[in-house]
Amino acid sequence: MLPRFHYIDNLRSLALLLGIVFHAALAYGPYFQNIWFTSDPNNHVAFDYFAMWSHLFRMPLFFLIAGFCAALLIAKRGNKGFIINRLKRVLLPFLVFMPISIALIFHAMSFGASIADPLPPLFSVFKAVKEPVLSTMHLWFLWNLIQFCILFWLLSLWQPAFQTLLSFVVKPVFILAILPVLVTVAMYNQMIPFPAPDKLYPQAWSYGLYGTSFLIGAGFYYHHSRLQTYFKGFYALLLPAVASTFVYFYVLPAPLTLNQVIEAANMGEVVPEQINLVALIAQSIAIVSWTAIAMLAGYKWLNRHSKLSLYMSNASYWIYLIHIPVLMYIQLPLINVAVSPFIKLVVSVLATMFVGLVSYHLLVRNTLIGVFLNGKRARENKPQKNENVQLKQSEI
Repeated sequence: MLPRFHYIDNLRSLALLLGIVFHAALAYGPYFQNIWFTSDPNNHVAFDYFAMWSHLFRMPLFFLIAGFCAALLIAKRGNKGFIINRLKRVLLPFLVFMPISIALIFHAMSFGASIADPLPPLFSVFKAVKEPVLSTMHLWFLWNLIQFCILFWLLSLWQPAFQTLLSFVVKPVFILAILPVLVTVAMYNQMIPFPAPDKLYPQAWSYGLYGTSFLIGAGFYYHHSRLQTYFKGFYALLLPAVASTFVYFYVLPAPLTLNQVIEAANMGEVVPEQINLVALIAQSIAIVSWTAIAMLAGYKWLNRHSKLSLYMSNASYWIYLIHIPVLMYIQLPLINVAVSPFIKLVVSVLATMFVGLVSYHLLVRNTLIGVFLNGKRARENKPQKNENVQLKQSEI
């Protein structure tokens, strides 16, 4: 009988809320004014610091959880069952929701262009770009995840290498010494703060950061007791995490100008003119430290059953898929409202969560859409069977 890891459910729920707040905050920080769909001229630098801090660990933590769930799925369903599940629950939703998301975002922009005053600077960028490079937008996560899952499945067919690798990536020498160097090298030519790996072709730096996080998460499933060992150093981790973050903020490069954004949109990526090595190293240390802190905190203090967090975990996939266009429909009209950006953030986050949860409950949870995204839900009146169900959808 496979145990249920309640802290994974709870971490997923909290990471979901953090993701919505992160994307909402991008509209109200001056640093991101030239690159975000819903940039509001009424802004505050506090949102920049929150967004850049949470960006350091939010998605690495998601992939850590995804790797953990991938290993659990293989243990539960076998190699064949795992890859069939991932193709159905990750690849197919990506293929279905990609054109839907593009249509909704373009419609939201058209809606915003007729109502927002002033328009966010990004609207002028789109007018200046002649041949935009296709982006997977916020669905980049699913596209990268299916790549990692396929490689993970292929590796699992060769058990000696599979077990050796997963044993090695959770050892102290790898996490404390090799991992920060690996992340630094992988992200050497990327802008700071690092972008989303949203291209249709595989991006090597994403494998170095998110792919490695995925492997470490899988390793912790097979060597779960190591989390208890690592928690002994939890408070010691706060020192490099806080120190590296302060250095990171202090040496952060200037925000992109509109001309740089236009050039990046035409090329499909931002190429740094020079490498800020101090910022790069500080960023890598902060990524590793804060991701470890988030994972260990969840393991220690969130490993308890909660119907609310389980419900949120099940709803998270749907909310993740729709939250960007929903935020746009909410935040673009708010540009015209002369209130504090802190109030606008609260309103946009709560409204997006409301739309996401209500639509999930009414349109997804007990419908074919829910089966398509998450599979058939376990019957709640049979708890003895539920004990074997660990994150059925395990999409993130």
